[in-house]
Amino acid sequence: MHFKSIPPFAAVFSLAFLGSVEAFWRMNCAVVHTGRVDPLVNPGALAAHAHTIVGGSNIGVNATYSSLLNSQCTSCEITADKSAYWTPLLYYQHANGSFEDVPHGGSVIYYLGRGVNKANIQPFPKGFMMLSGDKAARSYNSTAMTWGNATYYNRPIADRVSFVCLTDGPQPPQQPYMFDTNCANGMRAQIQFQSCWNGKDLYKADNSHVAYMSQIDDGICPPGYPVQFAQLFMETDYAVNDINTSDGGRFVFSQGDPTGYGFHGDFQNGWDMGVQTVAAQNCAATDNFGQISACPILQAYQTDAYAANCPEMPQQVGEKVHGLLDKLPGCINITPGPGRATSADMECGPNVVKAVISSTKDSVPKTYATVAPGQSFGLPGHNYLGCATDSNRTLTEARYTSETYMSVEFCQAYCTNLGYRYSGVEYGSECYCGNQIRTGTVFNSTRCLFQCNANGTEFCGGTFAINVYNNTAATIAATAAYTGVAATPTANAYTAVAAVPAAVPSAKNYLGCAKDLVGGVRTLTGDSTSGSTMTVEICAAYCAAGNNGYGFNYYGLEYSSQCFCGNTLPPMLNLTSTPSNGTCNQRCAGNTTEVCGGPSVLSMYNNTAYNPPKIASSAGKFVSKGCLTDPNTKGRALQGASTTSSTLMTVDYCAKFCLGKNFHYAGVEYGQECYCDNQIRTSVGATATTCPTTSLKTCVGNKQQYCGGPALLNLYYSSSL
Repeated sequence: MHFKSIPPFAAVFSLAFLGSVEAFWRMNCAVVHTGRVDPLVNPGALAAHAHTIVGGSNIGVNATYSSLLNSQCTSCEITADKSAYWTPLLYYQHANGSFEDVPHGGSVIYYLGRGVNKANIQPFPKGFMMLSGDKAARSYNSTAMTWGNATYYNRPIADRVSFVCLTDGPQPPQQPYMFDTNCANGMRAQIQFQSCWNGKDLYKADNSHVAYMSQIDDGICPPGYPVQFAQLFMETDYAVNDINTSDGGRFVFSQGDPTGYGFHGDFQNGWDMGVQTVAAQNCAATDNFGQISACPILQAYQTDAYAANCPEMPQQVGEKVHGLLDKLPGCINITPGPGRATSADMECGPNVVKAVISSTKDSVPKTYATVAPGQSFGLPGHNYLGCATDSNRTLTEARYTSETYMSVEFCQAYCTNLGYRYSGVEYGSECYCGNQIRTGTVFNSTRCLFQCNANGTEFCGGTFAINVYNNTAATIAATAAYTGVAATPTANAYTAVAAVPAAVPSAKNYLGCAKDLVGGVRTLTGDSTSGSTMTVEICAAYCAAGNNGYGFNYYGLEYSSQCFCGNTLPPMLNLTSTPSNGTCNQRCAGNTTEVCGGPSVLSMYNNTAYNPPKIASSAGKFVSKGCLTDPNTKGRALQGASTTSSTLMTVDYCAKFCLGKNFHYAGVEYGQECYCDNQIRTSVGATATTCPTTSLKTCVGNKQQYCGGPALLNLYYSSSL
C-alpha cells in the first residue's frame, strides 16, 4: 500500500505550552484555502494580508455560519466541524528581495477543558467569531495583562503566542517570538484563543466580546464574562528546514512581521450544533489525553481521509500567493520593530488597484452513495460485503492503482475482466481482486471513509480498510473459477509439471528470458500484480490496461504467478533466446501449458499495440522550443505564474493557462507542473538542452505526451496572444 501525503503534524504533537493537561480533544486539519480572505476583519472585501485557512470548504470573504455549515466538505478530521480557522502565511525573503512561501500541511486544533469553571463549558453559538493575537505587534508587551486577583494570578497577554523550534536534540524553551528558525524538524507557531464570553455579542471588531482566563490557558474568567468555552489552541508547523536559506535572507509573516510577535489566529464557528453541544458537555473536560476515540459523539464523525476528501480549494482572490513572489501579497511593508506596525505599513491605500475577488456560491454538503452489507451496489450482480480491516491482505490475487480512474465500478469491472469474483477498493485509489477472502477477515471496520478518486460520492476504503464486493451474476457464479474455493492440485499434477520442460513461447511478441532484480533493481518498474490464476493472457491484459489506461510497452511473468509491467528496459539487459530449465522454466499458475518465468527471471513480451508518448510539437498557438533546464537553486526558469500538482495537466492545459495569463512562454515540468513567463530567466542558470526521453515524465493528464522531468521543462512559445 502506498500512502497519500498527510500533514506532518499528524504523527507528532507537543503539549509543551500546556503542561500536563489531559482533558481535551485534538484534531488534525489540512489546508483548504490560501489567500487574502478574512471574513472577520474584512467581510465582503479583500483582506489586507494572506492567510492559510483550514476547515470548511465554503470559506470566503462572505462566509457566514450558515454557509460554512453548508460546505461540501471540511479539511478537519471531524466531519461535523465545518468551522474555519486561519493564521498568516509565512514567507522567506531572499537576499535579492524576492519572497518564497514556506510549506506546511495545515494545523492541529485543540479543544481544552481548562479553568476553574471547566465543568460548565458551553458550545460556541451559531454565528460566533473571534480573533486572538495582534498583527501589528513587533515586540513583547509586558504591561498588558489578563484579569486576575489575589487567588488567581494574572499573566502578560503577549504569552498567548509561542514558538517552538523542533530540533533533533534537546528541545529549547519556547518563546513568544521567532527566536530560532534553524530547526531540523520545522518551526511550530502556536496561538491560544480567548475562552471567556460576555454571553451577548457574537463578534465585536475589537474582540471585547471575549476575554482570556487569568492564566490564558487556565484560571478564572474576569467579571462580565459569565460563559466559558473550551480553550482553543492552534498549532501550525512550518517546514523552515525545506527552504534554502544560504543567501542570508529572513523569514517574515504575510503582514510584514519578521519577529513573530504579530502572529495571530481567527476562528469562525461552523460546527454542527448538536455534535458540538454533546462534545462540549461530555468530552472537553474528560481526562482522555486528547483521543477522539474516547468521545463517542466525535468518533462517529472522525475520518483519516480529511486531506484527500477535502483538498485545497481554488483561490478566491486573483493574485499569486505561492511560489516565488516579487513582493508580499497586498501593500505590505516589512516592519522589524520594536515599534508597532502602522495601518499604512499593512494596508493598501484607497487609490491602489486591488486584486479581483471571484464570485462564490455556497456548495451543497456532499451526499454519499452507500448501502448496507448484503445489498447490491455498483455494476449489476455485485453485492456489498462490508468494510474490512486490511492490515493483512483480504484479497491477494491481483491489484491495480489509479489516482485518476478509480471508482467502485472501475474496480469491479477490472476484477471481473481478469476472472475474479471478489473486488475491493482501498485508500481512494487502490483495487484488489481475488477468488477467496482471507481466512479470519472480519467486516466490522468503520474506517472506509476515503472518497473514490474518480467519483467523490462513493467510498473507496480507507487506511488499512477495504470495501469488498461479491460478483454474484449468474454467468459468473456458474463457472468453477468463481466458487471462492481455491482448487488443491494433486501431487501427481505437481510431479508432471516439474518433470516436463516448459515449452518455448511461440508468440511473435515474445522477447526472451531476462534476469530480474539485478543489483536489487526490478527490470520492469511499472504496475505489478500476482495471483493463483496467472496466465500470459492475464498479464498482457493487465499491463495493457495499466498506466492509468494508457498501457505499458512491456510485460513480463515471473515465479509462475507474478506479472510486471514497464515502459523502458534497463541498459545491457540480457534476453536469452531460448528458455531452459535453468532460466524461465516454470509453468503459469493458471495454465500449465504456458511459461511464466522462474525464480528471479522474467518471460518478457512487448505490447505491439502500445503507442509511446511523444513531445507534443504544438498546443494551440504555442509551438515546441525543445527543453530547458530549471535548476531552481536561485529561482525558476519561468517565473510569471505557476500551477502545480494538477491531476489534469497536459501540454494543452498548460498552454491555455499561460495564454489566459497573457504569457508568451509555457513550460511543463515533472509531469504535473506548469510555469509561464514572457522571458527565460537565464540568470538563474536556465539553459536550452536536448530532450532525453529517459529523463522525461509523461503528463498526468495524458500519458501520450511528455511533460518535462526533474529540473527539466518541455518549453513552448507563442509569438501572439
